Amino acid sequence: MKKVLSLILILLLALTACGTAEKEETASPEEKKTEEDTNAAKENTTTTRELTAEDEKFSKLIVEKKYDEVVKETISLKTESQKDFYYIGSAFIKTNENQTKTYDPADLTAMKTDYQVIVNYINRVKLVPDEIKAEVDGLKTAAEAKVAEADKQLTK
Repeated sequence: MKKVLSLILILLLALTACGTAEKEETASPEEKKTEEDTNAAKENTTTTRELTAEDEKFSKLIVEKKYDEVVKETISLKTESQKDFYYIGSAFIKTNENQTKTYDPADLTAMKTDYQVIVNYINRVKLVPDEIKAEVDGLKTAAEAKVAEADKQLTK
């Protein structure tokens, strides 16, 4: 009985593996190309979108340092604008947390991880309005410097 069940299980695994290999092989190069073109088109449109009233509102809140309010209003992530400002607000909140946190000099991995989170948030942003661009760029530069510093200390 055990041998029969083992044989059936092996056959199922083999058939499953063959089935997925066939799907990958049958996808034509044209289909793959159109997927790449679609992704490239999405990237181009997101970086050139026009600023909306919503963008202006969130920018103003960022300038006023009301990061919690920005995150609360954009947490649904329904639009590209909401996603961008959610990530920007989250990066500033994480920065404020990191500045009040004390790190153990013997364990720089925690500091590196915390600042890498900020860099990751900012890297996800597709469009930064001009009025907060300098502030966001400064934040990213400072976070990258902290990550590099921690890396340097860890590799000693």
